[in-house]
Amino acid sequence: MAEALARTRSFPRIPILNLALFAATLLTTLLAGALQTSVPDALPAMGGGGLGRLLAGAAAMALAGLPFASSLLGILLCHEMGHYLFARAYRVDVSLPYFIPMPLPPAGTFGAVIRIRSRLPSRRATFDIGAAGPFAGVLVALPLLAWGLAHSEVRPVGDAALEGARAGAFDLVRGWLAGEPALATGFQHFGDSLLTLTVQRLVVGPLPPGTDVFLHPVAFAGWLGLFVTTLNLLPLGQLDGGHVTYALLGRRKARAFSRLVSLGLLVAGLFFCWTWLVWWAVTRFLVRLDHPSAADETPLGPARTALALLALLLFAATFIPVPVSL
Repeated sequence: MAEALARTRSFPRIPILNLALFAATLLTTLLAGALQTSVPDALPAMGGGGLGRLLAGAAAMALAGLPFASSLLGILLCHEMGHYLFARAYRVDVSLPYFIPMPLPPAGTFGAVIRIRSRLPSRRATFDIGAAGPFAGVLVALPLLAWGLAHSEVRPVGDAALEGARAGAFDLVRGWLAGEPALATGFQHFGDSLLTLTVQRLVVGPLPPGTDVFLHPVAFAGWLGLFVTTLNLLPLGQLDGGHVTYALLGRRKARAFSRLVSLGLLVAGLFFCWTWLVWWAVTRFLVRLDHPSAADETPLGPARTALALLALLLFAATFIPVPVSL
């Protein structure tokens, strides 16, 4: 009996919460992807009635949203598994990824996180675990972005629309007080980083004046994946970028650098784009700015120092000054 109980306890626990959150995020990203297509407009014209019509509509929505959902979840999964596998290699107690559903367009998810439940053994391990996620995610996001851009459309939007866009928190409040519509230009414009602009120029070429790229769902998933990379590589607290700067600079210098970056986010959110104001609040009050010390404070060697600088360059290359304007 004792041997049977021991064998029973040896079975791995099923990560019910992780699986449930992944399933919920799959549903919300399928819906977000479908809303980027013409399928929702065509549903009222579908024939039949009752349960058959409902099932047919659900199947059409799922198929329409699959390119976006599979692309975005693939990027997020590779990002988080990069962290997870390196953490397991260092025997760090770490959870499987928790995906965070968001039942609203355009993304359908707030991303994914893992929980590190034990002290990090060294600055070297901190860097490896922290940088593995962004590097893995970018390797998946870039080809998806390029493929999606090749299947995107360039349409006229008018110079006045782009010039009239609002982005900063002060601009949005001023427009609201003036009674202006929330969408000042009639559509949302997603900005470019140096990396996304370079890929766009290589795939689409220079855009004629008064036009913009209307992204294919896969291209939008690639854009979001790179934007997630930017958010995670912010050199703050225990974000991926915070792990990198702590491993590179040590705790005291990394804390001072985090405070400087936090102030920059606040200014950027007020005057350039409200998105950074949201992320300032999240990092300042939830993530926090400090990084706990590792068991071994030995500085990084030359190879990891070079990779840490590469990670910071990746942050600069993916940073979007105005991610969204209205």
